[in-house]
Amino acid sequence: MMENINIINKKYKDLSKYSNFFMESKPYPHIILDDFLDETFFSQLDIENFIKDPTKGLIFDTDLEKNKWTSKNDKLSNNLKLIVNSLNSFDFINNLQTLSKIKELFSTTEGNTALANYHEMYESGFLGTHVDHSSEPSTGLPHVLNIILYLSKNWEKKWGGETVLANHNGTKILKTIEYKPNRAVIFLHSPFTFHGVTKIHGNLTKRSTIYVDYYAKNLKPYSHLKLDFKNIWFKHPTTFILHNFKDYFLKKNRTYLKKMIKHRIKALLA
Repeated sequence: MMENINIINKKYKDLSKYSNFFMESKPYPHIILDDFLDETFFSQLDIENFIKDPTKGLIFDTDLEKNKWTSKNDKLSNNLKLIVNSLNSFDFINNLQTLSKIKELFSTTEGNTALANYHEMYESGFLGTHVDHSSEPSTGLPHVLNIILYLSKNWEKKWGGETVLANHNGTKILKTIEYKPNRAVIFLHSPFTFHGVTKIHGNLTKRSTIYVDYYAKNLKPYSHLKLDFKNIWFKHPTTFILHNFKDYFLKKNRTYLKKMIKHRIKALLA
């Protein structure tokens, strides 16, 4: 375990200076922060020896969540726990408030955060376009921000695995963010901020990330934002978009169809 060193790069101690850029970014508010972790900390971080174990997490292998594994937080290495704890710290959450201007931010120890802040994807891995769960599991309060941190040190661009940002209904990719070691992506989460991961191909290593979500203690968290879509929140589960409409009518995809229809109806009525 590495002690007495910074976890997050000092240059990101004050994110307020990036606030206007974050707000104005398209297709929805987001920012890319390279060299996010302290250089010394990241150089000593060894994720290659953190071994996938089905008993210590969940394996996903569907058409929309392919070759993906998530580790339970209590099974993480000490240094991965340090990162997760830093991203959930009071200081960093306050920093996110200055970036996003979303008031009363908080993180959670329930549900997705307790289960799986560390994710891995492998050869042919893929994550379809989706919006995440809308609500904090215990309180039902709005899910409003995400951070994704790229940890694999030797990733090559030709392997894919980019994060994609889509339009308000998830039918068109509008921005592709290259996977680079020690890069963080912070983005607004709302019922209309669809995103995903492009297919991985030809890679010789795992695509490792840390993902943390954040919540707000009010039901109108986006009212200060001028967006290209409705700046409202409503409750919904994680909802995937199938880009071939005919696939919704396959028996194995009925759950995706039901969730998509419910989401569309709520979006129209909101």
